[in-house]
Amino acid sequence: MTTLQRARGRYRLSARSRDGRTCLAELEQGGCCRLLFPKRAIAALEAVTVNISGGLAAGDRIEGWLECGPDTDCLVTSQAAERVYRARADDPPAMVALNCTVGAHARLEWLPHGTIFFDGCRLRRRMTVEMDASSSFLFLEYRLLGRIGSGEALHRLDVHDRLSVRRNGRPVLEDRMRLESGDVSALLARGAVTGGRAAIATLVLIAADAEARVAQVRHRLGAGIGGDFACSAWNGVLVVRGIARQGRELEARVRHLLPALRDHRPMPATWQS
Repeated sequence: MTTLQRARGRYRLSARSRDGRTCLAELEQGGCCRLLFPKRAIAALEAVTVNISGGLAAGDRIEGWLECGPDTDCLVTSQAAERVYRARADDPPAMVALNCTVGAHARLEWLPHGTIFFDGCRLRRRMTVEMDASSSFLFLEYRLLGRIGSGEALHRLDVHDRLSVRRNGRPVLEDRMRLESGDVSALLARGAVTGGRAAIATLVLIAADAEARVAQVRHRLGAGIGGDFACSAWNGVLVVRGIARQGRELEARVRHLLPALRDHRPMPATWQS
């Protein structure tokens, strides 16, 4: 069996506060990973992740570190949706690991464009966050199971996706998705799974005022269009989950919700094009 060349990438971003603004303290990038910084008149440091290899193939490995110093305000997004390509059953999975630290009174918003899982793909992805009790963390993940617009039928997926968050050293959220199936379409068709809908969104806000935002979020859910969404909150953690038939439908609903979680801050630059 031919062994194909695999992509390797890494990046490290450190931010610090200076004169009321967040600025870049340290930057490292290598392999297939790049970070871009749009020039905009906002107080936050906005970073755009780019995978110049064009997507994730079996055996690829990407590692990232985000270090948000005290009193910093960081917004991280992506240039476009990440694609996880088809793999052979005996190929090693693509590996993605992201480690984040959020200092005292700091804010981190993780708002990528999402992930498209091709039929037959293999992925192991984990994001870990260590945050101070006075900081806040906003997380978004779109998952598009199959190339919906192309009418792709899903047969096999091997995906482990995990978010782990600790606040002041104590676990506050452990969120996992695990799909290992040779008949994914039949699994998703079950009413207790997604009822045949292949676009999934998860929004997480961890902040001192997270529970106080539930009423506003539910009000926007009631006024939104398309998809099925629900919201719950406990111990400073707010979670919104939603499903839809199409990625465009899902994105429209998430865009409608985000102002309630972001205090009507400007959307990321790559979301405006």
